[in-house]
Amino acid sequence: MLKGRAVLIPLLSAALLPVVLLSCKNRPPDTPPTPGGPANAIVGDSSQYVTSTTDPEADSIAIRFSWGDNTTTEWSAWVASGDTVTMSRIWTNPGGYQVRAQAKDRPGAVSDWSEPLAVAINTPGTAIWRYQTGGGHSSPAIAADGTIYVGSYWDYLYAINPDGTLKWRYLTGSSVLSSPAIGTDGTVYIGSYDNYLYAINPGGMLKWRYETGSYVYSSPALGSDGTVYVGSWDSCLYAIDPSGTLKWRYETGGGVYSSPAIGLDGAIYVGSDDNYLYAVNPDGTLRWRYRTGGGGRSSPAIGTDGTIYAGSNNLYAINPDSTLKWRYETGYISCSPGIGTDGTVYVGSWDHYFYAINLDGTLKWRYETGDVYSSPAIGTDGTVYVGSYDNYLYAIRPSGALKWRYKTGDDVNSSPAIGSDGTVYIGSYDGYLYAIANNDPLADSTWPKFLHDPRNTGRVGGRR
Repeated sequence: MLKGRAVLIPLLSAALLPVVLLSCKNRPPDTPPTPGGPANAIVGDSSQYVTSTTDPEADSIAIRFSWGDNTTTEWSAWVASGDTVTMSRIWTNPGGYQVRAQAKDRPGAVSDWSEPLAVAINTPGTAIWRYQTGGGHSSPAIAADGTIYVGSYWDYLYAINPDGTLKWRYLTGSSVLSSPAIGTDGTVYIGSYDNYLYAINPGGMLKWRYETGSYVYSSPALGSDGTVYVGSWDSCLYAIDPSGTLKWRYETGGGVYSSPAIGLDGAIYVGSDDNYLYAVNPDGTLRWRYRTGGGGRSSPAIGTDGTIYAGSNNLYAINPDSTLKWRYETGYISCSPGIGTDGTVYVGSWDHYFYAINLDGTLKWRYETGDVYSSPAIGTDGTVYVGSYDNYLYAIRPSGALKWRYKTGDDVNSSPAIGSDGTVYIGSYDGYLYAIANNDPLADSTWPKFLHDPRNTGRVGGRR
């Protein structure tokens, strides 16, 4: 009995020995996941990339990144297993890069490299992508999640993801040249040449539609209470409740091609083809009207002091009490002015020039383009972006010098919208919506673009 037990013990110990030795072997950290960070950036940008991983023995770990250009960072400081590591890269050359991450633990075991994050580095003024919709375009609006909404001659409202892929499209009964406005709940409001104003929910389904007496080229503006204001070629300005019911309508003396602008006190300003600029109270009564002459297709912009800027055959600056502050002679103006942080008023004309006008109504500079139907958008560094009928999107410095220009395949009458990362979105008559690389977000001025803000609320104080 003892002999059998004596033989059994050494055999059992030998069997366990490999297991004990195996458990003492250090294993490398788990391979990190694909790094997180911007997949598109501009030359000169500093971009942050992040990842984390765990170690089987819960050892501290360090992480390094490979940028895809034969350069690798130093190892990070030691962090606990599972903690994240962030590193920055200033991109100096355009091109495509594969960003990977690798981890090591305190004993020195090293993981495999992660799967790559594909990163595209662009030069400002180059196209990131383009999406074909067909014909001309309205001016884009940008939702909080980055979705770009735009109308097209092909009768559709398009919702396009920030990467240039289609999210959905909604078919109306005719061309959509009205620009979308986005409500606080994500509802998209847009007019069509089929005489209707549409309310489309964020998923692309019809919420309601309201029939006017003629086609709707005018772009809607959104009051602080959600009221939707829009003009129609039937000579009326409409106020429509968010539920789709009519609150009131005000009849002007001509078709309303102009898009409304809403002041801090709720007054609605809109031009009409009877050559008047109208100021309408929130209850639908007339506050005043001012005769401009030469048509009223320009959409107004509103300054910090309440001055209303609108065009016809001249650029007009009109006080809130309807008296003329000044006017500056240009060619015919059908676009909306933009206002810089210093109060400079920017507007294009059919005389092949884009103008910068000082607060006192004197000329600051003018830049020769083609005819300008596009309204400007102004960046944080003062650069002004505007389309032209010579096929170009222009980026013009605050001094009036050209920063860059991008050539599309046809005339550009769409007004630019600027994303939170500075990307410029604009449509062309070549049938494409373009995303142009840039790193200059929208300026924080009283009226930095057509319909005021990325959501196109058309309202002073509208949310950015």
